[in-house]
Amino acid sequence: MGIQISYQFKGRWKVRQFDTNQVVIGRPNSQHSVDIDLSPDTTVSRSHARIWTVNGQFWVEDMDSRYGTMVNGKKLGGKIQVQPKDSIVIGETTLKVDDLPVAEA
Repeated sequence: MGIQISYQFKGRWKVRQFDTNQVVIGRPNSQHSVDIDLSPDTTVSRSHARIWTVNGQFWVEDMDSRYGTMVNGKKLGGKIQVQPKDSIVIGETTLKVDDLPVAEA
């Protein structure tokens, strides 16, 4: 099971697909590596948030970032389950988890 995330910064959308069940979002440096690099958005912390999936359900959690993470306009405290229609805002970047088609066995 993988994760696909669409994200938009300053009007430009990007789509990334991952074969893992967890994605860390932030801005990398020599001490921090991230799966989705939101540079040059300087309002994003190094390790800002993570999105993961368990049993087909998506979750998002702020990782003690400086400016926080918003889900549907509300500041996130702890972790919350998200749906593909939900808007996740990290800094000046908007993200969405995408439903991936289930592979036929």
